[in-house]
Amino acid sequence: MTIQTKLIGNLDGSLTVVSKQDDKVLKELSNVNSTEKFKNGRSSYAGDSQFSHRVARIPMIVVEKMMREGIWGNQERMKEWLNHADNKYWRTTVGKL
Repeated sequence: MTIQTKLIGNLDGSLTVVSKQDDKVLKELSNVNSTEKFKNGRSSYAGDSQFSHRVARIPMIVVEKMMREGIWGNQERMKEWLNHADNKYWRTTVGKL
């Protein structure tokens, strides 16, 4: 699940960081999440601790993008992001957060 990162020098002297992750890895993770979501459901997962339970598995390439956009680490924005229909592939539970 490694991310490949390339640094590109632009004509104006600025730098651009380009990252990519294998599509096959992303598809596999989406399939695992989907299987867990509909096989186990929310109530059967006991939790990682008494205070939490897994609601998503997010690939590192997506986490990197979320960090750049200020979503990662912001609980309210994370909740909004996870509830958005475009991000359903990374959810491991059904329903809203």
